[in-house]
Amino acid sequence: MFPLKNKLHHPIIIVLMCVSLSILGYLITDFIANWGKFWEGLYLSIFLPIFIATPIAIIIDRYFKKIRSQNIELERLDAINKKLFLLISHDVRSPLASLKGILNLIVNNQLEEQESKMYLNQLSDKLEHLDVFLNGLLEWSQKQTQNKPLDFTNFDALEVIKPTLKLLEHAIENKDIVTTLKSRGTQLYADKESFSFVFRNVLHNAIKFTGKEGKIHVETSSLNGEIHITIKDNGVGISEKETHKILNGTNWYTTKGTSEENGSGFGLRSCFYYLKKNNGRLKIESEIGSGSTFTIVLPEAS
Repeated sequence: MFPLKNKLHHPIIIVLMCVSLSILGYLITDFIANWGKFWEGLYLSIFLPIFIATPIAIIIDRYFKKIRSQNIELERLDAINKKLFLLISHDVRSPLASLKGILNLIVNNQLEEQESKMYLNQLSDKLEHLDVFLNGLLEWSQKQTQNKPLDFTNFDALEVIKPTLKLLEHAIENKDIVTTLKSRGTQLYADKESFSFVFRNVLHNAIKFTGKEGKIHVETSSLNGEIHITIKDNGVGISEKETHKILNGTNWYTTKGTSEENGSGFGLRSCFYYLKKNNGRLKIESEIGSGSTFTIVLPEAS
């Protein structure tokens, strides 16, 4: 009737144990002392512990429920903290590397004055994108730790797609990847930070598994009341077995990228979680040697 680990402190079980011990104690003492009023004593041994043990049992049960609730909350916060640390290391590394590369060129006087000005302008733009990203990350982390509901709004997907392409520009340029964007429907109804997280991770994954001078095409379209955001690359592709692990596995799954980039396995697994909370889904089409197509599907704005 009750889970095994909760049996001993459930009010009914505590009361039954008290009544059983009371009856047993009475039977033993009556056998030894022969009180003479057996039934009256038996009734007392049954009802007296019920009246005494019931309120005590309820108090004990409430205490254990409170402890269980606190343990569940601590486990939830611990899982979120782990996710946040992985998220920071996973998503912040690339834009910081871009800023570091530009600063090194300027500090080491490897650029002409005109080039320095051009790169300083780029640095300003990149810092602005990074600032927006970090603010979004902070807001998202606060929602997670405080267990706040998602903020569903109508917004333009390009408000996330274009800044994310800029944010990961360094990783794209390092591999001389050509990116293209085509838009035929962009108004979403979802939590903006959740979509930002999902798109950023799918794009990062495409960059990771696309080789030098590869191609990544991003396209948005409207279909049957849904917006499809497709990220297509001509990278190494994913085998059917690996796709199954990503879609159905319970553990985080990761492999090294074409330039030996490491991954945490956190990104894609979390994408499924946040898309589900946004009434969306992620479709994967891939073949070894022929690249991959990831499609983020979310409700269209009304």
